[in-house]
Amino acid sequence: MALTGINKAGFYNAVFSLAIKTIKLRYKNSVLGVFWSMLNPLFFMVIIYIVFGQVNSMERFALYALSGLIFWNFISGAILQVLTSFIDNADILKSINLHPLSFPLSAMLAAIFNLLLSLIPFTIVLFFLDYQLHISIIALFPYLFITAIFVAGLGMLLGTINVYFRDIQLLWSTITPAFFYFTPIAYSIDLVPERFHWLVRLNPFYHFIDAVHKIFYDSRFPTFTSFCIMSFYALFTFSLGYFVFKQLRKGFISNI
Repeated sequence: MALTGINKAGFYNAVFSLAIKTIKLRYKNSVLGVFWSMLNPLFFMVIIYIVFGQVNSMERFALYALSGLIFWNFISGAILQVLTSFIDNADILKSINLHPLSFPLSAMLAAIFNLLLSLIPFTIVLFFLDYQLHISIIALFPYLFITAIFVAGLGMLLGTINVYFRDIQLLWSTITPAFFYFTPIAYSIDLVPERFHWLVRLNPFYHFIDAVHKIFYDSRFPTFTSFCIMSFYALFTFSLGYFVFKQLRKGFISNI
């Protein structure tokens, strides 16, 4: 990604400043602060456990469901943050000479920071779930890097189009629950009839959530093939998102 014609130091400072601004606004006047990041997945986990826990033969079902929910919330929430970053910062974009790319990148950075903060109470919960720390946890670092590229690319693609057609944000919010149920987040792919496994694997979110389950639930590294598939989705979506952004950014001010 070439940042030609702009001050790179100023660009990176703007990204960090906007990310800090987003984080401060998120937790401003909040008593529980970061623990709010855990309430949503915990709430869903309790519901899923009550509904499916008694009929699910999976061992340590709570660990499987919670790890999937934590990272699904990160992925889906980050995509929405990046998607809306241009519209949310319309006043800044119109009044200050900032490169428009700083907004989706700062949104992605803020989402990663929120995830890291939410991992603190998540770690406490893991202790009560009798989670055994394994060396596979180091795979979380390359996983987060690849996932961030994927999320930033998809969010930037949708966010750019959303500047011109505001239905995109509504459409994404509408189909996100469908992806939630279509992705094996709190259930195993083994519960899906085998003849439909190929269809589930066409869903890019499946591979990112499956990798999390490998790390936390199975206590093993995601396979090399898994990382290759995730890397493909990440590079493809980011390249496409950046290409569309470059083609359409000239009309941002007049359409935002």
